[in-house]
Amino acid sequence: MLENKKVLDPSLLGVFIEDNSVYCGLHLAEIQLPERCVFVGILRDTQVISATDNPTIFAGDYVLAIATHPMMVPALKVTLKKIHSVYYSLNYCLLEARPADRQSVNSDDSDLTTNLNSTYY
Repeated sequence: MLENKKVLDPSLLGVFIEDNSVYCGLHLAEIQLPERCVFVGILRDTQVISATDNPTIFAGDYVLAIATHPMMVPALKVTLKKIHSVYYSLNYCLLEARPADRQSVNSDDSDLTTNLNSTYY
C-alpha cells in the first residue's frame, strides 16, 4: 500500500546572496529552478518577503527555496549559488581607465596632417 503513494520529503534551503551573485538586481520569478523545486521567498534582514510578491534580489539577502525531493537539493544549491566568474560590483570598476581609441586616432591624425603639410609646402 505504501509503494503506490508518492512520498514527499521536502528540504528547505536558504542561500546567501553574495555581492558577485548573478541574481543581484533580478526579480525572483526570473530565476529558472530545477525540477521539483519552488521558491518560498527572500529573507532580508529579519523580514521574510513572499515569493508571490516577486521581490528584487539584493546582495545580503537569503533566497529561500524548497526541493520536494532530496535528490534535487544539490542541483538547487548549484543553481542558487551562481556567481560572476570575476569579481563583479555595480558600485565601482576595478579596471584601469584608458583613453578611448578615438582619442588616440585623433592625435595621430593631427600629427599626420602636420607632417603632410610640412612635406608639401
